[in-house]
Amino acid sequence: MEVKNINKSIERARSGHTFHFLNTKYIGLDKDTYTYKYELEFSKECLNPFKTVQGGMIASAIDEITSISVNILTEDKYLPSSTDIHITFHRPLLLGKVTGTAKIIKLGKQIVSVEGKLFTSSGKVAASGLHTAVLTSTTNIN
Repeated sequence: MEVKNINKSIERARSGHTFHFLNTKYIGLDKDTYTYKYELEFSKECLNPFKTVQGGMIASAIDEITSISVNILTEDKYLPSSTDIHITFHRPLLLGKVTGTAKIIKLGKQIVSVEGKLFTSSGKVAASGLHTAVLTSTTNIN
């Protein structure tokens, strides 16, 4: 994949407020596993009364990284419009930086399925999700 296409996808992601709110950074693609890697940061505004990251914020982070990954893979031709997202919470996430991964499971003509994961600062899986979406042409939103 050309760097030009990745940069275009990252610029598109930057146009959304979630990208900035989570301080999202694209790290790269592991070409052996076809896994997209990210760094995100949860601020104090993301915390629940237990002082851990609220579940909806975790779902938003997984939605963000899986969506960016679809846009990168399709060379900015498509963005996913969510039809379903299932999140499983394995352990709490705390304030600060986390890593995330996204892996495209199936890219069809109209539907995409993507697996997303967030990891604690010690590298343990904190949440995993399956994101299913309708592919929407970026020419319809430019």
